[in-house]
Amino acid sequence: MQFRDAEASHEAWRTGGFMEHPLLALARARPVVFDGAMGTEIQRRRPAPADFGGREGPNEALVLHRPELVLDIHRAYLDAGCDVIETDTFGANAVVLAEYGLQGEVFDLNREAAALARRAADEFSTPSRPRFVSGSVGPGTRLPSLGQVEFRELYETYLEQARGLLAGGVDCVQVETCQDPLQGRAAVLAAADAMREAGRRVPLFCQVTFEPSGRLLLGTDPLAAVVSLAAHPEVDVFGMNCATGPDSMVRVLRDIVAVCPKPIAVLPNAGLPEERDGRLVYPLDPDEFAKALRTRSWAAAVGQPRTTSGRFARRSAGLPRVW
Repeated sequence: MQFRDAEASHEAWRTGGFMEHPLLALARARPVVFDGAMGTEIQRRRPAPADFGGREGPNEALVLHRPELVLDIHRAYLDAGCDVIETDTFGANAVVLAEYGLQGEVFDLNREAAALARRAADEFSTPSRPRFVSGSVGPGTRLPSLGQVEFRELYETYLEQARGLLAGGVDCVQVETCQDPLQGRAAVLAAADAMREAGRRVPLFCQVTFEPSGRLLLGTDPLAAVVSLAAHPEVDVFGMNCATGPDSMVRVLRDIVAVCPKPIAVLPNAGLPEERDGRLVYPLDPDEFAKALRTRSWAAAVGQPRTTSGRFARRSAGLPRVW
């Protein structure tokens, strides 16, 4: 696929030249605020092994064994002012779930997770302020470019995951934290095929994560990431998430914006995560994080702990978009 001029593409986006969907229409009008980390919110609630079905994880098992805990997290983010909540399905593919003997639960787990998030979003939605559900699809624990898993195996489990998310009622599918372009491509192709099967097209997000070096874990630079993933015709929004925090992502973001023909989403961490007293924490407090985003004029999306997301939601009015 040959790239269109980036400036022309961004103008087409602003004037409605891409897929029509209420979530994308909202993003053309103002900043769209995503929720924050599911894992740290679960950690704060200190679930017991029984909550995971007698196992030491995974977090996704809470959907089946402690759905009210996951529902409470969704509601807390919505109450804080988030526009979009992500399903508790970051690792809900067979490659990850096999580590816990749950590889046969991919479809049901994803469907139930999406239905839980859908329930919470519908509780908070109004005609003037709709709320949305994003189906989270993470990178898993094995990368095809390193020979740790076959591309076909990844594609098949991502296909089953996307089927479950769509059946549960997500408003978009969010392939996130991609570290390996081949892994990201498997997830994107699978999500697109699942939509065709279901006869239901929703926005498809594809987000990569960069190391402090400005490259993906496997050494891919920003331009190569755009070429290999954003250029896919059914990717509606490209961007980056997780990684190093707002300030360290600026250079990479500028490189992406200069060449990417799609709208850009940015969901940074509140700094590099640190382990303190056996718990994973992020160094930037809500005020520091919200200030960093306003200073950098990042408004596509933000994902961080509930208080941080709430601060940014309240302060995002009038913030310019990055596209």
